[in-house]
Amino acid sequence: MSRTVEMTVRQALHIAQNSPTGRIDPQVLRILERALSQIWRNIQAQPNTYVMNDLEFAVFNHYRARSEYQNETARKAVSRYWNSRSASDGS
Repeated sequence: MSRTVEMTVRQALHIAQNSPTGRIDPQVLRILERALSQIWRNIQAQPNTYVMNDLEFAVFNHYRARSEYQNETARKAVSRYWNSRSASDGS
């Protein structure tokens, strides 16, 4: 019986963030790109209200320097994330 182990987004992000060479395995890259695309679709669907969870923010932040995320929609999404963290931390 063959058993495949599916990598989670959290595991893929950990691998990418801790790569000593900066090279990312194609499987890891596919997982992260798929997650990033879904996160961006969620943000675009609700550009003024969508609040990322911690994992979504971590993935989005990992790719934040890309030119397609250098816009007001992305900036507001990041701001909403941090505002929600402040509110949940009681700050």
